[in-house]
Amino acid sequence: MDVLNSPKALRRWAVANLVANMVIVWTGALVRLTASGLGCSTWPQCDPGSYVPHPEAPFHAFIEFGNRLLTFVLIIVALGTYLAARRAVRAGTQPRLVSRLAFVVGLGIIGQAVVGGISVLTQLNPWVVGLHMVLSIALIVLCTRLVHEVFGLVSTAVPSVPWLLTQAVFYCSLAMMYLGTVTSGSGPHSGDGAATRNGFNLADVARLHSLTMWLTVALTVVLVIRARSLPRLRRDALAVLGVAALQGVIGYTQYLLHLPEALVLAHLVGTTLYTVAVAHLWFGVKREGDEPAQNTSGSTAAARKTTAR
Repeated sequence: MDVLNSPKALRRWAVANLVANMVIVWTGALVRLTASGLGCSTWPQCDPGSYVPHPEAPFHAFIEFGNRLLTFVLIIVALGTYLAARRAVRAGTQPRLVSRLAFVVGLGIIGQAVVGGISVLTQLNPWVVGLHMVLSIALIVLCTRLVHEVFGLVSTAVPSVPWLLTQAVFYCSLAMMYLGTVTSGSGPHSGDGAATRNGFNLADVARLHSLTMWLTVALTVVLVIRARSLPRLRRDALAVLGVAALQGVIGYTQYLLHLPEALVLAHLVGTTLYTVAVAHLWFGVKREGDEPAQNTSGSTAAARKTTAR
């Protein structure tokens, strides 16, 4: 089947896998912003005795149920990606890492469904809901790595200082995004009027979140300056800086306007785009002198076509 066998098909599956794991974050945000998080009162059933909403159920139930159905779409895409990756590995055109990444992403999607179910069973506990977002970020990072592999994007060797700055930008970004989940757990959009909040003062955690954002932006600016003679790294760092600037504008605006739903959704869409940008930056470099990863599929390196950027 060409849908699984051709190199172009695998690239399409990998991109679809990445996009799907971004979109589920957006639809999850819609569930929370429409206060539909407990539209289905239990899990894995929607209501006791029924896996689907009753015809007379309020629209919140159908919004939550629709988001649950999207998980099956993600599973289908993940399965297609894994089968295409496995065929490519067996054909010797991709390293084993590709099928392993695809497999882990598939497991992660199933894990996400379980965490989502726990969040319903715990009445949208903000820490469980935050874990839901953390896992989504991890899956987007893994999907970005998978895209790198199937497109043959080779890491560029850079001096120690730019490499260390890249590590700092990436890990500060993770801290910033985690603090974003804590901020959300302190805010008014709980997903349901009956859901509890984490007890932190919203202004305090929002300031801490913004401080990590400014630190990340400062590190990225320094990286852009130090990467003057490294065009690929400089370009990737500028992309991160551009998305971060947009996120900062949206973040401050939504805070000053008391978190209107449209801007909160825009901020979460920006979070997924930022995750891709910073993961692309991180996977795009290696430190000069480091040994390249050993190819685990024999002659795969010779068979793969390296995509120049």
